[in-house]
Amino acid sequence: MKDFELLHVGLNSPKKAWHIGRHSHAYHEIVVVMWSKEKISIDKKFVEASEGDVLVFRPGVGHEEWSGDNPPLETIFFTFNMKNLPAEIPLKIQDSKGRLRIVATWMLNESRTLHSSESSPLLNSYLGAFIAEMMRIIKHQDSPLVESIRSMIIREPAKEHSLESLAKSAGLSKYHFLRKYRKLSGSSPADDVRRIRLSLAKDLLISTDEPLKHISEKTGLGNEASLCRVFRKYLKQSPGSFRKQ
Repeated sequence: MKDFELLHVGLNSPKKAWHIGRHSHAYHEIVVVMWSKEKISIDKKFVEASEGDVLVFRPGVGHEEWSGDNPPLETIFFTFNMKNLPAEIPLKIQDSKGRLRIVATWMLNESRTLHSSESSPLLNSYLGAFIAEMMRIIKHQDSPLVESIRSMIIREPAKEHSLESLAKSAGLSKYHFLRKYRKLSGSSPADDVRRIRLSLAKDLLISTDEPLKHISEKTGLGNEASLCRVFRKYLKQSPGSFRKQ
């Protein structure tokens, strides 16, 4: 066997309350929370995963899963065999920059082009990139302040994330918050708000058929015209052109 072997990629989007009793697998499973929340129980410990979180279940580890409350849960999951998944990879990883969600979306879209009996070198390459990005995140964890702010933006992208409101949530004055955030992250809070919203909009364009109006509202990018302006400014193309790629 190679270093790893991808087995299956799928989308879980239950319309109602969803629950799977205690179970385990003979393979590794990764669950990427795209929308809402998923709750799990392992060894009588409860863990909640929100949008942007990645759950890593190792072979033989018994766990129970539930969907959160509204909005409906949506996750991308994939299973694979791997001789030595690095031990430092934890149960839950926060994908604050959105890279893992992007790769997971690529994997889902590629899997949909294949027949059930086909294998894809590209899918295995994506899996390798996903694991490498998890390791990069672990080795270069952002500060708790930056992580908490980015997580808040990812959870509620449509909310108004002004400098005043972000500073208040951090318990700092606007001046000290802005200076500290820039020093820790290398970017301003406004830059991160825009980047995260744009990343979420790209994910939705790739993975759904939702109208531009709905995507712009969900991601906090205003209306359809505003969404188009942002895409043309930062990606040099319209949302429609991006979706057709």
